[in-house]
Amino acid sequence: MAPGTNGWFRRRSPRLSGTLHIRDATGRELVVPLRGRAALLTAGGTRLRGHGEVWAVHTSAPAAETSLMIIYGGAGAGAAASGLCAAGQTVVLDGVTFTWRAPGGPVNAVPRQRPAPAGLPRNRRTPPARSSNTRSEPVPAAGLRSRLRNMVRVVTQATRH
Repeated sequence: MAPGTNGWFRRRSPRLSGTLHIRDATGRELVVPLRGRAALLTAGGTRLRGHGEVWAVHTSAPAAETSLMIIYGGAGAGAAASGLCAAGQTVVLDGVTFTWRAPGGPVNAVPRQRPAPAGLPRNRRTPPARSSNTRSEPVPAAGLRSRLRNMVRVVTQATRH
C-alpha cells in the first residue's frame, strides 16, 4: 500500500456497526456482529454455500447517510452479486437475504451530551461556595513568614539576571 493511503482509507471508509442478519435459501438465519472497517463472509465461518465481503460506504454528499456494500457469490464459478443495503433495509443477493440492523441512532452520529440531573453541581470536585473571602481556620504566623520569604526570594532571583 502506498504511503498516505491508509489515512485516506480511514477517512473515507466509515466503521461498521450494528448486526447483519443473513437468511439463506433453506431459511436458516445467522446474525453477524459488525465492527471494524470490513467483514468477510466465508463459507467456513458462516456455513453459507458462498462467500462475500461487507463494508460501509457514505451514500450522501456530506457523509450523513451510511449504507453497507455487500458482495456475495455462491460456491460456483459464477460472478458475485453486489448491492447497497441501508439501515433497516433488506437486499437479496444470489438467493440469500441480508438485513442490516444499525444501532439505535444514526451510524456515524456524534453522541449528544446528557443533561446534568437537577440539584447537582456541574463539577463535583469544586469546593462548596463560601459566603466571604476569608479562610475557615486561621493560618499560623510562621506559615505567612515563610511564604513572604519565598516570594521575596523569587522576585530577587528573577531580577539578578
